[in-house]
Amino acid sequence: MQDSKSAFIVLTLIAEAFIIYASVLVKISDIPPIMLGFYRVFLALPVFALFYIKSKNLCLPHKKDLLLMILSGVFFGLDLLFFNLALHHTSVANVNLICSTACLVLVPIGVIFFKKKLYLSFVLGSMIAIIGAFILIKGRSDLSVASPFGDFLAFLSMLSYAIFLALIYNLRRCYRTLQIMFYSGIGACLFLLILGCILEGFVIPQDSYQWFLCILIAFFGQVVGQGFFGYIMGRMNIQLYSLLLLFSPAIAAILGYLILDEYLGVIEIFGICVIVLGVFIAQRRT
Repeated sequence: MQDSKSAFIVLTLIAEAFIIYASVLVKISDIPPIMLGFYRVFLALPVFALFYIKSKNLCLPHKKDLLLMILSGVFFGLDLLFFNLALHHTSVANVNLICSTACLVLVPIGVIFFKKKLYLSFVLGSMIAIIGAFILIKGRSDLSVASPFGDFLAFLSMLSYAIFLALIYNLRRCYRTLQIMFYSGIGACLFLLILGCILEGFVIPQDSYQWFLCILIAFFGQVVGQGFFGYIMGRMNIQLYSLLLLFSPAIAAILGYLILDEYLGVIEIFGICVIVLGVFIAQRRT
């Protein structure tokens, strides 16, 4: 059981790394943020459809559950909308920090709706991890540009993503990952396409480089990143899962150092260590 939990923790961190890498690509793409969100989901949809059709237990969900899957896709579309817009108005560090605090929404949802017990060790560990995340971002704040409007967009993204994860967690008890990702992807595609056409106009990538970026964002952010998350949901305690999201700023800082040659000093390393300590304390009873 412990080995299984450790494997899911590692899988969660890998998924976060892929999604954060995709967010870096969003910053350098010339496609408007809403339409870019559409292409991220749309290009990944055939992959989920292919594996879904080939799965042994191919069956349509119940009407109520199908509507919930599509609704979860709408909230995921809102998450992508606000997330991509936030990346154009504030720092990547701030976006990752604010979105990582989804545990502050998911934990009460788990306690109220899923009757999950809340242990003192989890509360203490969560507080320590959040402090570590703020230490990490504070150490990098002088090196990036942030704005209150961008931070507010990141906050809306966090709320949308938390609701999406809560819906997925409930559906994952009865349905396979491929079913959920396929039908929620349809909901997200329709929502982003309609909104994108209204606010930005229908945009097609102008050259092979922009298409390549779209494919990379779809593969790393949607197929691998969200695909892993969808697989994990229902197999891991929602409290522990939400807490692991606090690793996002740490992963972003490490990837920035390794890939983009960004600064990583003593304060940042200390913040990462505090996050690890907080998660270690919190997960002992989950």
